[in-house]
Amino acid sequence: MLSRNLVVVAVTTFGAACGRSPVAPEGTPTFAIRFSLANQLLAPVTVAVDGVPHVALLGGGSTNVAVPATAKWLTWTSAKPSNAGGVPIPDDVGEVKIAVSGISTALEISNVINNQTYITAGIVNLTSAAVSIGVYNGTTVMCASELPAAVGSTRGFTQIGYYRLQPATEIRAYRSPSDCTGAFVSWSSAQLRSFQGKTGLLTLTLDSPP
Repeated sequence: MLSRNLVVVAVTTFGAACGRSPVAPEGTPTFAIRFSLANQLLAPVTVAVDGVPHVALLGGGSTNVAVPATAKWLTWTSAKPSNAGGVPIPDDVGEVKIAVSGISTALEISNVINNQTYITAGIVNLTSAAVSIGVYNGTTVMCASELPAAVGSTRGFTQIGYYRLQPATEIRAYRSPSDCTGAFVSWSSAQLRSFQGKTGLLTLTLDSPP
């Protein structure tokens, strides 16, 4: 069975209060750019400044950061759920790049990225059938997870990564337990719009097998 777990990232704190203040007492002063950073996603994120890892935040975490005045780009990446072998399964969120010059006193990471909404789902299986979970984008299916069957009073469960929510997006539970093939049942784009604000989190329940 495929075990889906979000990668745990340790939290490192940088900086102090927001604002800009000189940090060099002699010669031409340099300045640190300070701002608050909040991660509203369920997934941990790792933040880099001009390609150098700077801070990591668990889902729902926040901190204050300071970056050099010469910094040009802040980038962040989210952790991916892993399969049974510990290999992260890619989703639709890649490296997100933000100009430091455009950051004021606060930066919030949420499920709306460059005006595109992303969702993630925790899926509960009440049936005795193991299934595979795919995300359909209107043309292709990305096989996102395996969802174990319920055993006795223990429900099957999986957590998928973040995927674009578009007019044709569906989350599907396929009869095949491993490769997203065969008959399926689906949750439509309209149903998926009940996600939790900023986290993009949905809780879905499979109560009849495909």
